[in-house]
Amino acid sequence: MESSADTEILRLWEQLSREEQIMPLDDIRTKAERLDTKTRRWRGATAVLVILLVIVEAWQVWRGEEMLERAGDLLTIAAFVYIAYRYCKHLAAPPVALGRTNSVDFYRAELARQRDLSKDSWGYLLPFVPGVTLALFGRGLGERPLVQTVGIIVFGIALFLGAAWWNAYTARRFQHEIDALDAL
Repeated sequence: MESSADTEILRLWEQLSREEQIMPLDDIRTKAERLDTKTRRWRGATAVLVILLVIVEAWQVWRGEEMLERAGDLLTIAAFVYIAYRYCKHLAAPPVALGRTNSVDFYRAELARQRDLSKDSWGYLLPFVPGVTLALFGRGLGERPLVQTVGIIVFGIALFLGAAWWNAYTARRFQHEIDALDAL
């Protein structure tokens, strides 16, 4: 049985005005523009870096003496081409319901696309492993001092793990932003 105090509290609670927390449209537009600017800037910087790395790899193929190292460099170039294709394919996908959604839904869809791209970091990193490994072995691991060989291997593994960690961190940040939008 409910006491009169419980009934009174329930009645007071039901009479409280409900405040809906709505993010102003200008804030959403500002965040969407900031996201677009940041992704365009990173897209341009990444494109320049990939082109430079492909040129360096092509130069190593052209000038390399060891067949194993040249094969590794060719596999690395193939990995760059594959990743560029995959990335462009992701970018070419039209945003969900372009022109038929409100600003919040559109911004959320863009955040989800960026999150999904960041989540798949191993899909973007693993194609490089065979080429880098062959190039490393082709440069004559046996001719180097053991400390230098171990240092190169540790650096390579740390580079791959660091890139994967950064992408996972970025995906979590996008997910937090999506969760904040969903809480509205």
